[in-house]
Amino acid sequence: MGKSFFPTTDAKLSVWASNYKSKISSYAGQLSLTPEQVDKESSYCDQLIKSINEVANKKNLLKSSIQEKNNVISMDGGALRADINNIKTLPGYTDVIGEDLGIISHTPSVDFANYKAVITVEIHGGIIQTKFKKMDADGVNIYRRKKGAVDWLFLARATHSPFEQTFVLAVAGQPEIWEYRAYGVVLDNEVGYPSDIIEVVYAQ
Repeated sequence: MGKSFFPTTDAKLSVWASNYKSKISSYAGQLSLTPEQVDKESSYCDQLIKSINEVANKKNLLKSSIQEKNNVISMDGGALRADINNIKTLPGYTDVIGEDLGIISHTPSVDFANYKAVITVEIHGGIIQTKFKKMDADGVNIYRRKKGAVDWLFLARATHSPFEQTFVLAVAGQPEIWEYRAYGVVLDNEVGYPSDIIEVVYAQ
């Protein structure tokens, strides 16, 4: 059985449908197609293109929302931590208040000199999710690199699992292989050893 002529990626399918719609009427006479048949097939193409564009628009909104959330956690979360550190210096502050507010760091039972971060990386709905357990660390620093590259690129400091990320492919429709790893972070310092390297194929 021959391969299907239908493109398998949204971008290519949209281009294909646009081409088919623009040209099918010019062959109507030769193919003995009625105007009604041409209109019906053109309508099919319109629906294909519309649905693909709607998904693309929603993906862009989702990407924007994820970036906004990460920015808020970084900026407002950082400002809140600074305010909380100041609260701990006030005369009326007690450990009882700190415990009740959940702002007291507990003495870790982990040997951070030999700490090894543990992560998993999965793709759901076009979103890359890096999951981790802090294991008494404050969070993890997440790094990534394109497979075959030497240098690791710092991606983010994550304090809540999962950390979610999306990005635009260098070439639309061409999957990319990325490697991820992470270090545990304590008091803004990386500790121990890096996690195992996790490889994912991103095709969004």
